[in-house]
Amino acid sequence: MVPTHSLLNVLNPNKIGISMLLKDILSKLEIRELSSLYEHEQIIPRNLKRLQEAMFNLGQLVDPLIIDRKTGVVLDGNHRLQVLKNIEIPNVVVQAIDYNKDKYLLGTWFPVSELPIPTELFEKMGEKVEEVDFDAGMAAVDSMQAVLMLVKNKDGKKECTLISPDSYDVLSMTQKQKDIVSNMMDLDLQYHADDGLEYHLSKGRDVIYRRAYTKDEVINEALAGRPFPPKSTRHIIPNRIIRLNMRLGWLLEDKEAAFSLLEEMLSHRVYAGNVRRYPEPVIVIY
Repeated sequence: MVPTHSLLNVLNPNKIGISMLLKDILSKLEIRELSSLYEHEQIIPRNLKRLQEAMFNLGQLVDPLIIDRKTGVVLDGNHRLQVLKNIEIPNVVVQAIDYNKDKYLLGTWFPVSELPIPTELFEKMGEKVEEVDFDAGMAAVDSMQAVLMLVKNKDGKKECTLISPDSYDVLSMTQKQKDIVSNMMDLDLQYHADDGLEYHLSKGRDVIYRRAYTKDEVINEALAGRPFPPKSTRHIIPNRIIRLNMRLGWLLEDKEAAFSLLEEMLSHRVYAGNVRRYPEPVIVIY
Protein backbone atom coordinates (compact mmCIF):
# COMPACT_ATOMS: atom_id res chain seq x y z
CA MET A 1 0.00 0.00 0.00
CA VAL A 2 1.33 3.41 -0.99
CA PRO A 3 1.53 5.70 2.10
CA THR A 4 -1.01 8.52 1.98
CA HIS A 5 1.54 11.31 2.07
CA SER A 6 3.54 9.73 -0.79
CA LEU A 7 0.47 9.30 -2.93
CA LEU A 8 -0.56 12.90 -2.36
CA ASN A 9 2.91 14.17 -3.25
CA VAL A 10 2.79 12.28 -6.53
CA LEU A 11 -0.67 13.68 -7.29
CA ASN A 12 0.18 17.25 -6.43
CA PRO A 13 3.19 18.09 -4.24
CA ASN A 14 1.96 21.67 -3.68
CA LYS A 15 -1.35 20.70 -2.00
CA ILE A 16 -0.10 20.50 1.58
CA GLY A 17 -3.58 21.13 3.06
CA ILE A 18 -5.02 18.17 1.20
CA SER A 19 -3.09 15.77 3.38
CA MET A 20 -4.66 17.20 6.53
CA LEU A 21 -8.17 16.97 5.07
CA LEU A 22 -7.62 13.40 3.94
CA LYS A 23 -6.22 12.36 7.30
CA ASP A 24 -9.18 13.95 9.04
CA ILE A 25 -11.65 12.01 6.90
CA LEU A 26 -9.81 8.70 7.18
CA SER A 27 -9.52 9.06 10.97
CA LYS A 28 -13.32 8.98 11.15
CA LEU A 29 -13.76 5.86 9.01
CA GLU A 30 -13.27 2.17 9.73
CA ILE A 31 -14.00 -1.13 8.06
CA ARG A 32 -16.01 -3.36 10.39
CA GLU A 33 -17.46 -6.83 10.02
CA LEU A 34 -21.25 -6.85 9.83
CA SER A 35 -21.36 -9.62 12.41
CA SER A 36 -19.89 -7.22 14.99
CA LEU A 37 -22.69 -4.64 14.68
CA TYR A 38 -26.05 -4.32 16.43
CA GLU A 39 -29.17 -2.74 14.99
CA HIS A 40 -31.11 -0.40 17.27
CA GLU A 41 -34.20 0.13 15.11
CA GLN A 42 -36.42 -2.21 13.15
CA ILE A 43 -36.60 -1.74 9.40
CA ILE A 44 -39.55 -0.64 7.25
CA PRO A 45 -40.01 -3.40 4.61
CA ARG A 46 -40.98 -1.10 1.72
CA ASN A 47 -38.01 1.20 2.46
CA LEU A 48 -35.69 -1.80 2.60
CA LYS A 49 -36.91 -3.01 -0.78
CA ARG A 50 -36.35 0.40 -2.42
CA LEU A 51 -32.92 0.78 -0.85
CA GLN A 52 -31.80 -2.69 -1.89
CA GLU A 53 -32.81 -2.02 -5.49
CA ALA A 54 -30.97 1.31 -5.45
CA MET A 55 -27.80 -0.21 -3.99
CA PHE A 56 -27.88 -2.99 -6.59
CA ASN A 57 -28.27 -0.46 -9.40
CA LEU A 58 -25.47 1.78 -8.10
CA GLY A 59 -23.21 -1.01 -6.92
CA GLN A 60 -22.21 1.27 -4.07
CA LEU A 61 -22.73 1.97 -0.39
CA VAL A 62 -23.47 5.69 -0.64
CA ASP A 63 -23.14 6.68 3.03
CA PRO A 64 -21.16 4.98 5.79
CA LEU A 65 -23.04 3.60 8.77
CA ILE A 66 -22.82 5.71 11.93
CA ILE A 67 -21.95 3.51 14.91
CA ASP A 68 -21.03 3.80 18.56
CA ARG A 69 -17.30 3.13 18.61
CA LYS A 70 -17.34 1.19 21.89
CA THR A 71 -20.29 -1.17 21.37
CA GLY A 72 -20.82 -1.37 17.61
CA VAL A 73 -24.46 -0.28 17.90
CA VAL A 74 -25.66 1.17 14.58
CA LEU A 75 -27.06 4.64 15.28
CA ASP A 76 -27.85 5.50 11.66
CA GLY A 77 -27.98 3.06 8.76
CA ASN A 78 -30.03 0.13 10.00
CA HIS A 79 -31.61 -0.36 6.56
CA ARG A 80 -28.19 -0.29 4.88
CA LEU A 81 -26.98 -2.86 7.39
CA GLN A 82 -29.86 -5.18 6.51
CA VAL A 83 -29.29 -4.80 2.75
CA LEU A 84 -25.64 -5.81 3.17
CA LYS A 85 -26.71 -8.81 5.22
CA ASN A 86 -29.25 -9.79 2.55
CA ILE A 87 -26.65 -9.75 -0.22
CA GLU A 88 -24.07 -11.46 1.99
CA ILE A 89 -21.39 -8.76 2.01
CA PRO A 90 -19.24 -9.35 5.10
CA ASN A 91 -17.79 -5.87 5.71
CA VAL A 92 -19.02 -2.31 5.83
CA VAL A 93 -17.58 1.20 6.07
CA VAL A 94 -18.55 2.90 9.31
CA GLN A 95 -18.09 6.33 10.83
CA ALA A 96 -17.39 5.47 14.46
CA ILE A 97 -18.23 8.08 17.08
CA ASP A 98 -17.92 8.35 20.85
CA TYR A 99 -21.67 8.36 21.41
CA ASN A 100 -21.51 9.48 25.04
CA LYS A 101 -20.12 12.90 24.09
CA ASP A 102 -22.54 15.80 24.48
CA LYS A 103 -22.09 17.03 20.91
CA TYR A 104 -23.98 14.00 19.59
CA LEU A 105 -27.65 14.76 20.16
CA LEU A 106 -30.58 12.37 20.35
CA GLY A 107 -34.19 13.23 19.58
CA THR A 108 -37.08 11.48 17.90
CA TRP A 109 -39.57 11.66 15.03
CA PHE A 110 -43.28 12.26 15.61
CA PRO A 111 -46.04 10.77 13.44
CA VAL A 112 -48.04 13.53 11.72
CA SER A 113 -51.31 13.12 9.83
CA GLU A 114 -52.99 15.35 7.25
CA LEU A 115 -56.24 13.57 8.06
CA PRO A 116 -57.97 14.09 11.40
CA ILE A 117 -57.21 11.28 13.86
CA PRO A 118 -60.39 10.49 15.82
CA THR A 119 -59.89 9.51 19.45
CA GLU A 120 -62.49 6.80 18.83
CA LEU A 121 -59.86 5.02 16.74
CA PHE A 122 -57.84 4.27 19.86
CA GLU A 123 -60.91 3.21 21.82
CA LYS A 124 -61.75 0.72 19.08
CA MET A 125 -58.27 -0.75 19.62
CA GLY A 126 -59.20 -1.27 23.26
CA GLU A 127 -56.93 1.55 24.48
CA LYS A 128 -57.86 4.02 27.20
CA VAL A 129 -57.85 7.74 26.39
CA GLU A 130 -57.72 10.75 28.71
CA GLU A 131 -58.12 14.44 27.94
CA VAL A 132 -55.28 16.56 29.42
CA ASP A 133 -53.62 19.92 29.02
CA PHE A 134 -50.40 19.99 27.03
CA ASP A 135 -47.88 20.35 29.86
CA ALA A 136 -49.45 17.61 31.99
CA GLY A 137 -49.64 15.36 28.95
CA MET A 138 -46.00 15.86 28.07
CA ALA A 139 -45.00 15.17 31.67
CA ALA A 140 -46.94 11.89 31.53
CA VAL A 141 -45.41 10.86 28.21
CA ASP A 142 -41.86 11.77 29.29
CA SER A 143 -42.19 9.81 32.55
CA MET A 144 -43.63 6.73 30.78
CA GLN A 145 -47.06 7.20 32.37
CA ALA A 146 -48.65 7.13 28.91
CA VAL A 147 -47.62 5.64 25.58
CA LEU A 148 -48.54 8.53 23.28
CA MET A 149 -50.36 11.86 23.20
CA LEU A 150 -52.56 13.00 20.33
CA VAL A 151 -52.40 16.78 19.81
CA LYS A 152 -54.80 18.76 17.62
CA ASN A 153 -54.99 22.48 16.89
CA LYS A 154 -58.45 23.75 17.77
CA ASP A 155 -58.84 27.49 17.10
CA GLY A 156 -55.21 28.17 17.97
CA LYS A 157 -55.21 26.05 21.13
CA LYS A 158 -53.77 22.58 21.67
CA GLU A 159 -56.36 19.89 22.30
CA CYS A 160 -54.52 16.96 23.87
CA THR A 161 -55.47 13.33 24.51
CA LEU A 162 -53.30 10.80 26.31
CA ILE A 163 -53.29 7.36 24.74
CA SER A 164 -53.08 4.34 27.08
CA PRO A 165 -52.27 6.12 30.36
CA ASP A 166 -50.59 3.66 32.73
CA SER A 167 -47.11 2.87 34.10
CA TYR A 168 -44.55 1.45 31.65
CA ASP A 169 -40.93 0.46 31.35
CA VAL A 170 -38.99 0.89 28.12
CA LEU A 171 -39.79 -2.57 26.78
CA SER A 172 -43.55 -2.47 27.46
CA MET A 173 -43.86 1.12 26.21
CA THR A 174 -42.02 0.27 23.00
CA GLN A 175 -44.20 -2.74 22.29
CA LYS A 176 -47.40 -0.82 22.98
CA GLN A 177 -46.31 2.02 20.67
CA LYS A 178 -45.57 -0.46 17.91
CA ASP A 179 -48.98 -2.13 18.29
CA ILE A 180 -50.88 1.16 18.23
CA VAL A 181 -49.05 2.75 15.30
CA SER A 182 -49.27 -0.46 13.23
CA ASN A 183 -53.08 -0.17 13.47
CA MET A 184 -52.96 3.35 12.02
CA MET A 185 -51.43 2.56 8.63
CA ASP A 186 -54.55 3.67 6.73
CA LEU A 187 -53.87 7.25 7.86
CA ASP A 188 -50.60 7.40 5.88
CA LEU A 189 -48.68 8.85 8.82
CA GLN A 190 -45.60 10.91 7.96
CA TYR A 191 -42.70 11.22 10.40
CA HIS A 192 -41.30 14.66 11.19
CA ALA A 193 -38.51 15.87 13.45
CA ASP A 194 -39.45 16.71 17.01
CA ASP A 195 -38.17 20.29 16.68
CA GLY A 196 -40.67 21.39 14.03
CA LEU A 197 -44.06 20.30 15.33
CA GLU A 198 -45.54 23.74 15.96
CA TYR A 199 -45.42 24.30 12.21
CA HIS A 200 -47.47 21.18 11.49
CA LEU A 201 -50.02 22.05 14.16
CA SER A 202 -50.36 25.52 12.63
CA LYS A 203 -51.27 23.83 9.35
CA GLY A 204 -54.09 21.94 11.00
CA ARG A 205 -52.32 18.61 11.08
CA ASP A 206 -52.71 16.15 13.94
CA VAL A 207 -49.47 15.23 15.73
CA ILE A 208 -48.76 12.19 17.89
CA TYR A 209 -46.27 13.10 20.60
CA ARG A 210 -44.06 10.44 22.19
CA ARG A 211 -41.17 10.22 24.60
CA ALA A 212 -37.63 10.45 23.25
CA TYR A 213 -35.32 7.63 24.30
CA THR A 214 -32.04 8.15 26.14
CA LYS A 215 -28.62 7.15 24.82
CA ASP A 216 -28.30 4.43 27.48
CA GLU A 217 -31.66 2.98 26.41
CA VAL A 218 -30.57 2.96 22.76
CA ILE A 219 -27.39 1.05 23.58
CA ASN A 220 -28.87 -1.34 26.14
CA GLU A 221 -31.88 -2.35 24.05
CA ALA A 222 -29.75 -2.86 20.94
CA LEU A 223 -27.25 -5.06 22.77
CA ALA A 224 -30.17 -7.04 24.24
CA GLY A 225 -31.48 -7.73 20.74
CA ARG A 226 -34.62 -5.61 21.20
CA PRO A 227 -34.51 -2.95 18.46
CA PHE A 228 -36.96 -0.07 18.70
CA PRO A 229 -39.77 0.47 16.17
CA PRO A 230 -38.77 2.35 12.99
CA LYS A 231 -38.21 6.11 13.25
CA SER A 232 -37.88 5.99 17.04
CA THR A 233 -34.67 8.02 17.16
CA ARG A 234 -33.23 11.05 15.42
CA HIS A 235 -29.48 11.51 15.78
CA ILE A 236 -27.68 14.77 15.11
CA ILE A 237 -24.08 13.95 14.18
CA PRO A 238 -21.71 16.89 13.57
CA ASN A 239 -19.33 16.33 10.63
CA ARG A 240 -21.33 13.38 9.36
CA ILE A 241 -19.71 11.97 6.20
CA ILE A 242 -22.11 11.52 3.29
CA ARG A 243 -21.81 10.51 -0.38
CA LEU A 244 -18.81 8.31 0.28
CA ASN A 245 -19.83 5.96 -2.57
CA MET A 246 -17.85 2.88 -1.50
CA ARG A 247 -18.02 0.12 -4.10
CA LEU A 248 -19.80 -2.95 -2.80
CA GLY A 249 -17.23 -5.22 -4.41
CA TRP A 250 -14.47 -3.69 -2.29
CA LEU A 251 -16.33 -4.76 0.85
CA LEU A 252 -15.90 -8.38 -0.21
CA GLU A 253 -12.16 -7.99 0.36
CA ASP A 254 -10.57 -8.46 3.78
CA LYS A 255 -10.72 -5.42 6.04
CA GLU A 256 -7.17 -4.22 5.39
CA ALA A 257 -7.54 -4.45 1.60
CA ALA A 258 -10.94 -2.75 1.72
CA PHE A 259 -9.55 0.16 3.73
CA SER A 260 -6.62 0.50 1.33
CA LEU A 261 -9.04 0.78 -1.61
CA LEU A 262 -11.10 3.31 0.34
CA GLU A 263 -7.98 5.35 1.11
CA GLU A 264 -6.87 5.44 -2.53
CA MET A 265 -10.34 6.45 -3.72
CA LEU A 266 -10.58 9.26 -1.19
CA SER A 267 -7.08 10.48 -2.04
CA HIS A 268 -8.10 11.06 -5.64
CA ARG A 269 -11.39 12.71 -4.68
CA VAL A 270 -9.77 15.07 -2.16
CA TYR A 271 -7.11 16.06 -4.68
CA ALA A 272 -9.79 16.69 -7.33
CA GLY A 273 -11.61 19.07 -4.96
CA ASN A 274 -14.63 16.79 -4.60
CA VAL A 275 -14.81 17.06 -0.82
CA ARG A 276 -16.47 19.94 0.98
CA ARG A 277 -17.26 20.52 4.64
CA TYR A 278 -20.57 22.36 5.09
CA PRO A 279 -20.64 24.44 8.29
CA GLU A 280 -24.30 25.35 7.76
CA PRO A 281 -27.41 23.11 7.75
CA VAL A 282 -28.07 21.81 4.25
CA ILE A 283 -30.79 19.99 2.36
CA VAL A 284 -29.36 17.08 0.34
CA ILE A 285 -31.35 15.80 -2.64
CA TYR A 286 -30.30 12.34 -3.78
